[in-house]
Amino acid sequence: MIDRSHIAEGERRRDEGMNRAAARRPDRVTLGRLAMLRALLDSPSGTASLDDATPPDELASHYADGGKWRGQVIRSLIADDFAEHIGYVKTIRPAGHRRPIALLRLIDRQAAVLHLSSMTAAIAVYEATPTAGTVEAANSDTSQSTGNGESSNESI
Repeated sequence: MIDRSHIAEGERRRDEGMNRAAARRPDRVTLGRLAMLRALLDSPSGTASLDDATPPDELASHYADGGKWRGQVIRSLIADDFAEHIGYVKTIRPAGHRRPIALLRLIDRQAAVLHLSSMTAAIAVYEATPTAGTVEAANSDTSQSTGNGESSNESI
């Protein structure tokens, strides 16, 4: 007989690891969500897996960080009611060794289109925001205190 406490403990540890990995890579999770929504919207059947959302040149790549954050992409789309889990397919990623990965079906096309367009616009604004100027301005202030109340304008 299967001890359910061992299964529950394994699931808890898996979830904890995915949550930690996703918290360290929120940008990758966000971009993964957008790619997955695009894949679901582009699919004639409204179904897709993470392999469908992964660019072909990245399918053969290993994730240096292990890629555990990718699980949060799927879980968050389900939790946010954009998609539902309908089964499994075998991954085509060589590093995945044909393991099963989730197959999702789009639930709310209109909400997915709206979310995708608003997030894409927000990312475009973020990428267009000049942040390098603030760093350069901070680094260009070369005046230093000499320790006796005087200033020196020597370069650092």
